[in-house]
Amino acid sequence: MRIETNRFGNLVLNTEDLFLFPQGLIGLETLRQWALIPDQQNDAVAWLQSASRGDRAIPLISPRAFFPDYRVHVARREMASLHMRPGAELYVMTTVSGHVGKLTTNLRAPLLLNLDKRLGCQVITNDDQPIRQALPLGAQGQFDIARAA
Repeated sequence: MRIETNRFGNLVLNTEDLFLFPQGLIGLETLRQWALIPDQQNDAVAWLQSASRGDRAIPLISPRAFFPDYRVHVARREMASLHMRPGAELYVMTTVSGHVGKLTTNLRAPLLLNLDKRLGCQVITNDDQPIRQALPLGAQGQFDIARAA
């Protein structure tokens, strides 16, 4: 599959490498297939690139890299679309927004990725997590990569 994107130029992806989000994402419910692409300049960031809309890419981080005590509390039924089995690998990622020097992540609505089945969903946590949690920045206003490692 070939995708022309605004951020990455032309991408060639195998359809089996895409993640299916059966319910879409909040605000992007009609976009169901996404590719997870590492950021070449920042190891702490990955991009969720829509397979059908080249102009839709969302920066993601692993929240526990920045907030080690972060836990996701959701009802089991919210994870049903992931078809989790014992021993399956589950990634938890959160979206990043803002601008350089003032970046935040949404800890209230994480994305859950079943790596084995290539399925994803976005959930709303049951606890009082912030929608805009400031990300720690290093000396040059970049992510504090040392904390993310």
